[in-house]
This record gives sequence, structure tokens and C-alpha cells, in this order.
Amino acid sequence: MSHNPKLNVYILTLKSKKDDYETFRDLIKLKYGCSNDEDKSIFKSFFSNFLDVIGKDNFRKDNKAKKVIGASMKEKIDKDNNVVDDDEKKYLINLHSTNQIIEGIIDGGKYGILREYADINNKDNKAKLGVDQAVLDKFYILLHTPLNSKYGYLLIQSYTEETIQEPIKNLLRNLFCHENYFGNPIIEPFVPKKFVDKFREESKVRLFTYTKKIGLSEVMRNQKVIVRGQAFDLRIEISPCDNEFKPESEELHQIIKEFDEEKIRETKLKDCNKKIFIEDSKKRRANFDIEKELSNIRPTIYLEDEGVKIDDSTGMPDFEKIKEYCINLLEEIKKEFNERTDIDEI
Repeated sequence: MSHNPKLNVYILTLKSKKDDYETFRDLIKLKYGCSNDEDKSIFKSFFSNFLDVIGKDNFRKDNKAKKVIGASMKEKIDKDNNVVDDDEKKYLINLHSTNQIIEGIIDGGKYGILREYADINNKDNKAKLGVDQAVLDKFYILLHTPLNSKYGYLLIQSYTEETIQEPIKNLLRNLFCHENYFGNPIIEPFVPKKFVDKFREESKVRLFTYTKKIGLSEVMRNQKVIVRGQAFDLRIEISPCDNEFKPESEELHQIIKEFDEEKIRETKLKDCNKKIFIEDSKKRRANFDIEKELSNIRPTIYLEDEGVKIDDSTGMPDFEKIKEYCINLLEEIKKEFNERTDIDEI
């Protein structure tokens, strides 16, 4: 499905400029003027600012990504299932102050492109969408920032073709920095080991590609062959005849090493850009840089595989199920991350 919901997980690490200030508690009290030492009060101050920054009355624009985000509002429905006006705005972003979690639904989408929309049952019924109008989807996020720690956890649900990952990460970089005490936080992807193991077990190598830009040979230049740009894109494809070739097979690195020594017009393949294309058990495809990423494969977490259903009439995922799944997964992520980094649970 082109609109298949997926999940991305990130670890946030605060970058302290001074040894006396290191944790989320330190940053929130410094930045948001919270003098109360009670954790619930500190976190409520942060949540209030988070809602303002993410966009309550107005969208937050990400000019680089050409996307907007904003807190999704809860609609009031009457007995006839009609949406009615409600003076009291209620947002679908929730505060769990005891667990120091913010989670809920955000509206987001692209703007800056002149488009049209139409009734699929009446082709002539069309209208234009201007460059200042956004096409919105709903996305689920979960942010956990333990006040005693410098490490936080971010889970963003998006879709295979639509995401708000960059606007959210840019927002958090602004929230978790301080001119005098904290630099921009480090935000790194994290995939629990169980997903990596499952991907490696069920996936197959489909293709190796080697690409490089090459120029004209000296012979051709001497013959005054004229080609615009004087260059060509060289692309070599190598596909295994064995359809069961696994990305973690013992022979894989030896095979790649062997390919590296092959030459095309005196160019060794090891000097090319190298990618490996992998297909999972459901024919979904991914590609990885052979040198930089193969040893650290980060497969996509597809939520349909984790029991999240899609409403056939709306195409929307079950957000309550996503919430339940993310809260449970968070505990697994924390435990695994703490073990990997050899830190105590706090």
C-alpha cells in the first residue's frame, strides 16, 4: 500500500555545554522559567510550551521541507454524527506527567505546490489548491524525556510516501537547546534488534549496483568526439541467480570483496558508489549503501505487520492501536538502549 503506516524511532541526546547542567530537568528549568522543583510541575511547563511551539492556533511552517505541522483538534460530534462548533478547543496531544511522556496526533502535510483536487465520481467537479494551502494527513508521535536523564526517546508514525519526521526533528532541536548551557541535541535513528533480526532472516538479496561518472577516453577526445558534459553515468548491475541469497549470509562480504576488484575501462568497482537492494518476505524493497549501512541495517517498521489495522473507508490507521503499541514498544526500546549504552535505568 502506498499509504502504509510505518514507525521511526529516534534517540535524543542532550549536548551540555557545562558540566553542572546535563539533564532534561536542568534544561527545562533553565529555558522555561520553572522554579518549582516538583517533576509534575516541571513537565507541565514543558508541555505547555511544546503545544505552543508545535502549533495550536496556527500551523508551524518548515520552510526548508515545505511542510506544516500543527496539533490536531478533537472534533465535537452531535447525536446525528455531525461536527459542531465548540468554543473550548481540545487537542489530541496528551500529557502523561508521571511518566514524562507527551503523545498524540498531529496534523501535517505539504504546501508550496499549486495543485487541484477533484471528485473522483465527477471529473468536472474540480477546484484549485493554492501554494499556501496544505494537503494534510494525521500522524502519531510519542516523546519521552526522562527528567533525570540526558537521553530521550522519539517515536514518529508516518506513511510510506508522507512523513513529518524532519519538521518534528527540527522543532525538537529548537526546544532542547539553550544559548548558554545546551547545544542542539543529537537525534539518531534507533531500530530495536528484534526488527533487524526478523528482516535479516526473512529478506533476500535482489541486486547489487555500482555507479560512477566517467569521462571520454583519450582516444575519443583525440578524434574530437563531442558530447555535452563530456561524461557518462556508468551503472553496473549484478543480481544473484540464487533467489534465497540472504543479506547476512557468511559469503556476502567475501563476494562483495571479489566484485570490488572487477574493472570496467580500468575503473575498479570498489571505486564506484555501491548499493545492495534487498526484498523482504512481503516483496517490499529497501536499499543500503554497502560500505556505510550494510553492517548496521535499519529496516522499516511497518505497523500493519504489528497488528495495526487500516480503515477501508477512510484509509486511516487505528490510532488507538498505534498508541498502545508505541507505549509498549517504548519500554522495550528503553531496556535495549540502556543495555547497549551500559547505563542504569533512571
